Amino acid sequence: MLIHFRRLSACLAAIPMSIALLALTARGTPRPESFPRQAAAAPAAEQTAGQAFKNLQILKEIPASKLMPTMFFIAASLGVGCDHCHVTSDSGPWPMEKDDKKEKQTAREMMKMMQAINDQNFSGRLEVTCATCHAGHTEPVALPPIPALGAKHTEEKPAEAKDQPTADQILDRYVEAIGGAPALAKLTTRSIKGARVSESGRTYTLEIVEKAPNLGLLTSTSPKGEVTRDGFDGATAWNSSDGSAFPSQGLDGARIARDAQFFVDTDVKKRYPRRFVVGKDSIGGEDAYLVRAGGHGDVSEMLYFSVNSGLLLRRIVLTQTALGRYDEQTDFSDYRDVDGVKLPFTVTRMEAAARHTEKYSEIKHNVPVDDSIFHMSVGPK
Repeated sequence: MLIHFRRLSACLAAIPMSIALLALTARGTPRPESFPRQAAAAPAAEQTAGQAFKNLQILKEIPASKLMPTMFFIAASLGVGCDHCHVTSDSGPWPMEKDDKKEKQTAREMMKMMQAINDQNFSGRLEVTCATCHAGHTEPVALPPIPALGAKHTEEKPAEAKDQPTADQILDRYVEAIGGAPALAKLTTRSIKGARVSESGRTYTLEIVEKAPNLGLLTSTSPKGEVTRDGFDGATAWNSSDGSAFPSQGLDGARIARDAQFFVDTDVKKRYPRRFVVGKDSIGGEDAYLVRAGGHGDVSEMLYFSVNSGLLLRRIVLTQTALGRYDEQTDFSDYRDVDGVKLPFTVTRMEAAARHTEKYSEIKHNVPVDDSIFHMSVGPK
């Protein structure tokens, strides 16, 4: 949302472009899509996954850049990491193209089955996915859920009021709720200090610098003094860790660029031609309107705005992959007034392989910022 997040991201330089079927990250495992680019001229047309990766037998015809997001979706659907299906190594490159594990063979058969179900029953539309049956478990979920005591059944849910506001009215109210367009226009830079707390309770020092409209740099320092940076210079997203900087592509790169937006989701109407109100939901016990926004490209959003205050409570970004939509959730709370605008001082990030909370202690606006800090460094930074 208004303040961007950056998950710690590291480079798996040891893994070559031979990554085959299920190259996924487990919690705490670096994402392989953050590899350094090869110093070669860009081809006239993007390679297919089958051309770019070794021993790929399914999804060979999709663009190579779409393979890793698809793998992340499979990992999230089963709640697993790379080592569930792939051969790994403690030293040297992981031989992920090998077929030694039965789970990898099974994954191929499951993808064939899923494609057949959609082809035969839904005219090829992606209606049934890995998540449909697995729901975050390695084995398909075969038992129907039992509602908790006191839970209301779907049929008892009251009908939505006919005078429900439109999506554009909710979006306009959000801009006003955080301060209004004139107040937002007065702010050009932002400096944030705080802490990033992992799900296990480990605390990192966090510093964020932003410059309108879309420059961002996040610096995270571990208790041992290890520094990781994520940046976006308006064109290139990048990571740096262990003294090395490298471009970030795929889901990580898109996330870094998205989180560098100075006031995120104040321009939904510009970015997404399709917008509609789904209805009401409850976020942390607070009633919220759910707005779905989408359009051209692979990304859409689910936005939850407080019925009472108009503020954004939750943002779910959905990225379409070859097998289903990968979701990333961000919750916003503890809004405070800073220089005439309301900003969340607690931001919780959740996805399959990364969960943490950012707690901000200080936010300042219109501080001097040198644009050079947003550019990827050649050497140690």
